[in-house]
Amino acid sequence: MLFTSPVFWQVLVNTLIISGMKMLFVFPVPIVVALMLNEVRSGSLRKFIQSAVYLPHFLSWVVIAGVFIVALSPSDGVVNDITGFFGGQPKSYMTDTGAIRWVLVFSEMWRSAGWDSLLYLAAIIAIDQALYDAAEMDGANRWQKILYVTIPGIVPTIATLFILNAGMFLSADLNRVINFSNDVVRSQIDIVDTYVYRIGLQTGEYSLATAAGLFKAVLGMLLILLAHLFSKRLTGKGVW
Repeated sequence: MLFTSPVFWQVLVNTLIISGMKMLFVFPVPIVVALMLNEVRSGSLRKFIQSAVYLPHFLSWVVIAGVFIVALSPSDGVVNDITGFFGGQPKSYMTDTGAIRWVLVFSEMWRSAGWDSLLYLAAIIAIDQALYDAAEMDGANRWQKILYVTIPGIVPTIATLFILNAGMFLSADLNRVINFSNDVVRSQIDIVDTYVYRIGLQTGEYSLATAAGLFKAVLGMLLILLAHLFSKRLTGKGVW
C-alpha cells in the first residue's frame, strides 16, 4: 500500500521541503527582476540585460547541471576559489546533503527568473501611464511610484501565477533532480516524481506508481482551490 510505505512518506517530505523553498525564494525573484528592468532607462542596456537573463531558460537541465558541477567543484570551481580567497575551506556542494537543496533552488532561480519576468513586464507595460503622471504631480519619487502604482498594478498577475504555482507545488521538476542527483545526496532530493519514475518504469510497480501520481494530482487540485480562496481573501483577485 502506498500510504504504509515509509519511502513514499520520505519522498513526500523531501518534495514539500524543496517545493516550499522554491515558492519562498524563487517565486518572488521574477517580480524583482521585472521591476528592476522597468526602471532601466537605456534601451540598449535593457536589451543586453534581458538577453543575459533570458538565455538560461533555453538551456537544458543537462547543460545547467554541468555548469553548476564545474562552478561548485571543490578543486577548481569558481565558488570555492572565491571562498578560498577570503580564507574559506573548499566544500563539495554537490555531495553535501545540507547544501544540495540550496543548489537546486539557486539553479532554478538562475534558469527561470528572467523568462518568468516577461509576464510581469507585460503587466507593468499595461499599467495606465496617467497613474504615474498623477503620482508625479503629487510629489512621488521613483520608489513611491513602484510601491503605490507599479506593484498594485501587477497584483492580479502575481495572484494568478501564485495560484498556478500552488497547483504545481508537488512538481519539483523531475529533469532537474535527476541531473543533480548522485548516490550521496539522493536521499535528500528524492521527490514524488522520481519515486513514480523509479517504481513505475524501473521496477514495474505500475499500480503503486499510478496511486502516487493520482495522490499528487488530487493534492495539487486542493492546493489550487486553497490558493484561490487565500488570494481572493487577501487581494480580491483569483482565477475566477
